[in-house]
Amino acid sequence: MNLYEYKLPASLAVLLGSLILDLLVGEPPEALHPVVWIGRAIDLLKSQLGKFDNGKLAGSLLVVLVSIGSGGLAYFFLELIAVPWAPLGVLIGIYLTKSTISIRSLVGTARDIGRKIKSKTEQAREQLIALVGRNRSKLSKGEMRSATIESLFENLVDSVITPYFYFFLGSLVNFKLGVAFAMTYKGVNTVDSMLGYKEGDLLDFGYFGARLDDLLNWLPSRLAIGFISLAAFALEPAIVAFREWHVSPSPNSGWPMAAAAAALKVKLIKKGSYTLGKDYELPGPKALPRAISLAWRTIGLYLVLLIVLLFILW
Repeated sequence: MNLYEYKLPASLAVLLGSLILDLLVGEPPEALHPVVWIGRAIDLLKSQLGKFDNGKLAGSLLVVLVSIGSGGLAYFFLELIAVPWAPLGVLIGIYLTKSTISIRSLVGTARDIGRKIKSKTEQAREQLIALVGRNRSKLSKGEMRSATIESLFENLVDSVITPYFYFFLGSLVNFKLGVAFAMTYKGVNTVDSMLGYKEGDLLDFGYFGARLDDLLNWLPSRLAIGFISLAAFALEPAIVAFREWHVSPSPNSGWPMAAAAAALKVKLIKKGSYTLGKDYELPGPKALPRAISLAWRTIGLYLVLLIVLLFILW
């Protein structure tokens, strides 16, 4: 059987290969990281388009250029690279798809912060900047654990569920389109991460990128609560998510965070913004290891479903 010739087996190889590469190696060096390249392109485009008076129009043009560039270049590069040796396209597809996900780094950072909260609180407080943008100087240990759990499950959507969701959709045609879809999403997500702040000159410039990222994450964020509930062997996460998701200012992040709060029976709080799982107490010392275990089970169930679907559709 020619792996490259059959569409879905090649897609399955890319999915499994990207997962294994992420778990074994983690993030590639910045000089070789496609998402870093996207970030540099965004900086370059912002320096030029930011000169225009109409911020929303300029920001929208930037999003279009970055999303089409990320996905389009990935697709045509895979087409080109497969000409001399077909399996090379699959290998490059694995590398590009891996760049859109981040499981080892996300879970590893959460685990490391959890360990430091116990005995190296100030180091943990500083390391939290990798996960959250809130003021960390006066957070209690419980609030630090809360921030870590919130970020873990919010990023579980951005960094795992959504990119693989779009990879799967594209893979129903062929693996190259799957990679292109995942890269397109990552381009939009990177624009939102860099420019989607609701203040200053980015209020208009980052508007379209933030809204498009919200749209692309709308369904995956809601799918996430089903997998969190399954991973917790309980219906309560889904019930609480439907009841409390709107408390968060984001249209998407409240779903997985509220589900996680219920699954772990902890209160997640961002002072002055929201409280999820209001019937529970702030996370104690055992909450973060349990959260990490829940995240692994959620990821595992999600990926098993995608793999089974690829087999069935093949």
